[in-house]
Amino acid sequence: MKKLLILFIAFFCLQALFAQDQVKIDSLRIRLQNAREDTAKVRLLFELSDVYGKTDIIKALQFSKDALQLSNQLNSDLYIARSYIKLGSNLIVMGNYDEALKNFLSSLKIAQDNKLQHEEFISLSNLGVIQDRIDKFDNALKYYFEALNIYNKNLEKGKPINEIRNIQGLYNNIGNIYATKKDLGTAEEYYLKGLAISEQKNDNSNIGIICNNLGKLEDEKKNFDKAYSYLLRSLEARQKINDKSGIAKSYYSLANHYSEKQEPIAALEFAKKSFALSTELKEPLTRKISSMFLYQINKKLGNWQEALKYHEIFQQVSDTLINDNKIQELTRLQMQYEYEKTEKDNLARQQKARLTYLILLATITAVSVILALLFFLSRSRAKRISLEKEKLEKDMIIKNKELTTNVIYLLQKNELINSITSRLLKLKENLKEENKQPVQKIIVDLQSITENEVWEEFEYRFQNVHEEFYQNLKKKFPDLTPSEIKLAAFLRLNMNTKEIASITNQSVNSLETARYRLRKKLGITNQEVNLVNFLLDI
Repeated sequence: MKKLLILFIAFFCLQALFAQDQVKIDSLRIRLQNAREDTAKVRLLFELSDVYGKTDIIKALQFSKDALQLSNQLNSDLYIARSYIKLGSNLIVMGNYDEALKNFLSSLKIAQDNKLQHEEFISLSNLGVIQDRIDKFDNALKYYFEALNIYNKNLEKGKPINEIRNIQGLYNNIGNIYATKKDLGTAEEYYLKGLAISEQKNDNSNIGIICNNLGKLEDEKKNFDKAYSYLLRSLEARQKINDKSGIAKSYYSLANHYSEKQEPIAALEFAKKSFALSTELKEPLTRKISSMFLYQINKKLGNWQEALKYHEIFQQVSDTLINDNKIQELTRLQMQYEYEKTEKDNLARQQKARLTYLILLATITAVSVILALLFFLSRSRAKRISLEKEKLEKDMIIKNKELTTNVIYLLQKNELINSITSRLLKLKENLKEENKQPVQKIIVDLQSITENEVWEEFEYRFQNVHEEFYQNLKKKFPDLTPSEIKLAAFLRLNMNTKEIASITNQSVNSLETARYRLRKKLGITNQEVNLVNFLLDI
């Protein structure tokens, strides 16, 4: 109880911190208006992006774009690289990984071409973050250790630690990878390295991040008191700098902490705080995980309406985040970068080793080969696409046949169960009183499985074949009840009332009433419009 009181008091203190942040924003805006030199304006835009990154990610993104535009006008490689980094960092927070990747590859190229080691370090670190977010952990470690190598080379040259900022963040990210791989010992080792440097620099931003991760690590080891100590320290560090985004993440970690301790009420309260704050900040990642947590915990507590609400929100947020197409785009961009890097190195070696006329000859030959290859690949691709399309069509036919077969099976299954039930009812009449109760239990058990289990089996197979139908139906008609959605699915297969009644154990009259109500919900006022045909067009 004491722990909860401390956290609730801290929550109300946030308003004062937010006010302080607004004063800083107002001051930066005034300085920006009065700035005469473009270089000073760019630096102020960077600062505004950083401040808004904690409270309003959309505004932070806009200031980053303004900084890039002005940097291009100045033709400053340093500021252009930093602008791309700011843009990429904001896009990561928004979950827009493909655009973030483009910006970090741009900053990396500029940094490498101009020997900007700090910017190269930051770009590599963030490329690792993106790979981490899409679960390509080995790729992430590759980037992280490339960045770490730059840091170590600077140390060997006698440069101070502050020469390269955010090394503590890199140690934290490496720790995250090992934590994901369940190598908790190695994860803790890197976390503590990062924490030590963060404490040395009084870096509350990274103290908040690393302590949060150490708290989650201790929760996983069931060291709850130690876990709480780290999580509370994380929250306090983030509150000191008014890091709203970090505060939302700390609330979520505390929700998980109390859930692990089997304290669902406290877990529910902190999950609500995390969801509310991430919604205010328009942060989809934290909003996604907190909505899923709220769905699970409300389901566990029997709050079915709340559980359904948060599950729908989770699905909506998930749809806005990364999908298979985005992953493919990221992979393509990654391959493009690796290819360009290799080509650049090869060209440099060729320029030193070969004469001009040989290079020219090789170029002509290469172009010819590439053109021939592109022609061959174009034909192969067209053929592959045609085969894939044909395969998809065949698969859909097979799936529809399988679904039809399954429906027939379900009808037969229900008929068998009903037949057995009827026989048992007749048998029960002739039994002694002491034998009637066991028979009655068998009858009840048989009847209980006829609808729910049958529907679950049917729904699973139906969604595999007609996934878009479900999505479109819920989108166009969000007020439909589960039973109305169920009826719509049966009608979508052109099943008659008798067949539906056999599967659902409903009377024909009640189903006719349900059909009438469904027509009203779907807005079908014209009696000439066929309900089945209407559903087929969705």
